[in-house]
Amino acid sequence: MSAQERRLSAIGEAAAGVLRTTAYHLVRAEDVAAAVRLSREGHSGRRSAVWLYNEVKSRRVLVALALDHAFAEFAERNGPQEPPSVPASLVEARDQVTQALLLVARFHRAESFLTQQVQLGIGDIATSEKRQSAPQEPPSWPGSAIGRVASAGWAGRVLAYARHLAPVLAAAAQAVCPPPPGWAESCAEKLSDLAFDALTDDPDGPVDRQAAALGAHWYERHLVPLAGSWINDLDVAERVLDLARRSAPGTRAETDAQAGVLRSVADTGILLRRAADEAAELTRLLPRPGEPGGDLSSLCDVHGRRGLALARYGDLEAARACLMDCLAVAENELAAREPAEGVAYAARARHNLGELLMEAGRPAEAAQLIERARSARAEGAAPGAGLSPAWRRYTVTAQAAARAAARSGDVVAGLRLAEAVVADRQARLGEPGDINVVAARVSLAETLLEAGQPIEARHLLQEARRHRAELLQPIAYWPNYDTVRLAQVELALREPATVLRLLERSPVLSEWFAAHVSFRLWAEARIAHGLATALAGDAAAARGALAELAGRLEGGPGGEALTAAARRALAEAELMGGDAETAAGLLTRVRECEAVPGDPPGRARTLLLAARCEDARGDDAAAGRHRAALAALAGGGLDPSHPLLLEGRYDEAVRRFETGRFEGLDALLAPLLDRTPLAHGRPALGEGHPLLLKAMVLADRSGAVHLPRVPRQVLWEDA
Repeated sequence: MSAQERRLSAIGEAAAGVLRTTAYHLVRAEDVAAAVRLSREGHSGRRSAVWLYNEVKSRRVLVALALDHAFAEFAERNGPQEPPSVPASLVEARDQVTQALLLVARFHRAESFLTQQVQLGIGDIATSEKRQSAPQEPPSWPGSAIGRVASAGWAGRVLAYARHLAPVLAAAAQAVCPPPPGWAESCAEKLSDLAFDALTDDPDGPVDRQAAALGAHWYERHLVPLAGSWINDLDVAERVLDLARRSAPGTRAETDAQAGVLRSVADTGILLRRAADEAAELTRLLPRPGEPGGDLSSLCDVHGRRGLALARYGDLEAARACLMDCLAVAENELAAREPAEGVAYAARARHNLGELLMEAGRPAEAAQLIERARSARAEGAAPGAGLSPAWRRYTVTAQAAARAAARSGDVVAGLRLAEAVVADRQARLGEPGDINVVAARVSLAETLLEAGQPIEARHLLQEARRHRAELLQPIAYWPNYDTVRLAQVELALREPATVLRLLERSPVLSEWFAAHVSFRLWAEARIAHGLATALAGDAAAARGALAELAGRLEGGPGGEALTAAARRALAEAELMGGDAETAAGLLTRVRECEAVPGDPPGRARTLLLAARCEDARGDDAAAGRHRAALAALAGGGLDPSHPLLLEGRYDEAVRRFETGRFEGLDALLAPLLDRTPLAHGRPALGEGHPLLLKAMVLADRSGAVHLPRVPRQVLWEDA
């Protein structure tokens, strides 16, 4: 604390003591100055009114400091000392804010004489301030809390309660959204000034209702504009549930109210962790199979919704248990009573399990499971069926099948499937900007990236991201999903500055997002951010961030696939930093966890990096073995034209060129340079792909490879 801050604090203490016992119009500056206790070289000295006014500049500052000191004493005696925790619900958040304001209201009741004195003084303007010779600029105060109190007092505002309210408001807001920097402090200052005026003007009102009214003002004036109007539906649903629990616990009313809360949370795609918890509570309330009133369809639906929320959040083991429960109920109990519903819910469970297997690093198994679900759903999705529920279910599964095929290495088939889904949805929905057409375009962009077409993927993702940002909350799962996928595309295009800008402007990197929305998506964003940092030239910072992330993911809810992805990224960063030994050790740990068939592209990435490590260590034989194993994956699930296989061929060509061995360069680089369209209508590497550009440069430098001759294009306007 600076000397000026100590003086202001001592003046506040002295002013509070005088104002508690003396009417405002009788308070003299000399009395306050005499009450100030500051040590001067070990002795207490008596100070004058001139000294006091030199310090506080006006009576407004004097009374503001007095109120600040008095409330700090009162809060220390009566308020909780531990920092507030993040509430589990919106109702708890509002109650937490009301309790904080209740302390303020009780202070006004306990110190009513003092607060009335402050009310008189906070609007007081001295005669000296009215003179034309008076300084026009406000005095300068320290930037600390007491300095802000003094500065606000000079302006006629009261911030005495802001320090007490700010942490409570920050914690309460985190129940539904992450507060931006400075938001809680700004809200607390406005609420402090409002509370002082309201409570001083209504000295006889019931303190609990006064606090509730001020809390309602904060909710409508500050929290709703920050989080969005969707929290109003959640607030109503929570209050209905609270009433049902108090008036009719254990009845159908409580079950229906709990279902309403689940819908309010899950439909926004924001609080996925909480959606899973609400679904678990609803599962507890629903009757078991065989019990009176048991509804198997509702039980399957809740199991499925909880599993989907957990999968998107990233708790894969818990999600798998929920989806397996859903599949068991659908295939056993429900199929026996309602065969058609049993088949529908079983297909839905298999679809969701397939999506889960993709995230768990087992896309080959996921493709088989999703194909089984697609076959079951294909019957009701014949051409001409329109926008029937059967078609909607089928097209969602077809979209997942395209992603699974591409993720498992069959990029040609995956890309063709994804294009068919986009064409079908656009033909039936008739509107390119429909949110479900946009979703299909996002999946198409993902398959384009896997198939070596990053420029086309970037264009689709930029358009889709713009559409979904207009329709969904910026902190929701899907807008951030689009951001992470676009960052991965920019990473493939070797644009690290764009990746860093995209991710650092998004909430996906925040701890709040990891805790409440999606831990898995947060980790993917961190991996992309770390690699972009390394590409931007700061390999040391990237290694530190990725090492911390890998340690956090170890044994966490994200599963082995996410941990393996973090270790691969860390190994790549170590390799960029010149530490091939550490990188090789990390890749050895990754290879120990990889299963067959598992994730063929993941194994290919590991082998590619391992070969580069051996090149850096000078072990040509080991590097050759890794590249041979990589090439062998062409018969183990990967398309021969897969970009990872082509990257391995390029690395081998570079190695030969650097050692002066030009034989076979033409055969190695030919698939990279070939512009013949594949079955999906595009060459193996799209225009602008960094690997294509590097291959063309190497072919030109070597002189041993003849670049394909293409006709020169002339713009007609210039002809």
